[in-house]
Amino acid sequence: MASMFQLTDEDGPQLDARFSVDQADIILHSRGGAKGRHGAVNADYAKGLLLLLNRLSRASIPILGAWVDSATVQSLPLSARSILSNSEGSLSPERICSLLSSRMRDVRSDPNPSAKGGNSTKRIRIATGFDGFSEDLAARLGGIAAEGDLRSMERLPADVLRRATPEYVWRAVQQFIAGDVQHPFGPSTDYDLIADDGRRLPPKAVFGLALSMALDGASIEPRHFTAGGMCFTLLRAAGYQVVHKGEASESPESEIYIDEEWREGGVKLKSHLTRERAPRLARAKKAQYRRIHGRLSCERCGLDPVAHYGAEEAEACIEVHHFSTHVSEMAEGHKTTLDDLQCLCANCHRLVHKILREQTKKT
Repeated sequence: MASMFQLTDEDGPQLDARFSVDQADIILHSRGGAKGRHGAVNADYAKGLLLLLNRLSRASIPILGAWVDSATVQSLPLSARSILSNSEGSLSPERICSLLSSRMRDVRSDPNPSAKGGNSTKRIRIATGFDGFSEDLAARLGGIAAEGDLRSMERLPADVLRRATPEYVWRAVQQFIAGDVQHPFGPSTDYDLIADDGRRLPPKAVFGLALSMALDGASIEPRHFTAGGMCFTLLRAAGYQVVHKGEASESPESEIYIDEEWREGGVKLKSHLTRERAPRLARAKKAQYRRIHGRLSCERCGLDPVAHYGAEEAEACIEVHHFSTHVSEMAEGHKTTLDDLQCLCANCHRLVHKILREQTKKT
């Protein structure tokens, strides 16, 4: 792991700006929080960046290029996260600083052009032509060995963690159930996530895999977030229970309301309804539909409840229906995928179940 250093100002005081040296590369770590607020990290980022560039210029150390180095974009090719070319490395420190600050805003893992992500204080890597030891480069840049707990500098911001929607959490759980998972997380010591089949999984590892999927395969490691807090909140929002080891799990609540009329029709229809009521699956499907279409609507009649009723809460009108496998063909152990499901408004869903109920009476 590259050593961590803290920048000092021209007249000696330490700045709240930390960087690492990896061979001849300089890694300026991202800013988090507001200066003067509790938990702020690298609050002097902008001043530190210009200071580094000025010191490289004065020491005649060539700049060969620069790119965004955040964990969330490391799965992208270098060309997609480059923010300074080799030929631009000879520009003035002020001009380079301006280019870096402007261009890093446009580097993001989410291809959606309306997605947030345009800040100018991201973790960046500056490649140099320095020929020597890392410690010598750090000394020339006015760096001293950083002290204290530096783990928080590696943690991802909340808006990135929220990218692990119920869709990706559900997919991660399915991979764990299938036994097809390799991850850098150790076994859970205090908590378990209760999977669809009742087995207990390590919650931090599940969330790490879900976040990696959401970030197009970016490498997510234990240092990037803490167990509990946002991690557990998002797992529970996906419909999963996170309980203390040894604690009994509870039956999950229903995702949709089913009246007594719908309960008629025999075991097969009840089995069909039970599958639809699984909150994890329904939330995963809704999250997938939002990702693809922007917001929920009925796939049968086209109703956009938010537009129709003028309120975001109107999305509650959309329910999840199992449509790809006919109810009479659903055997025990049938494995449902998100593509087997359909988002329907409450009216269409009731109509479809009315049709299913009539069909089961004829069989």
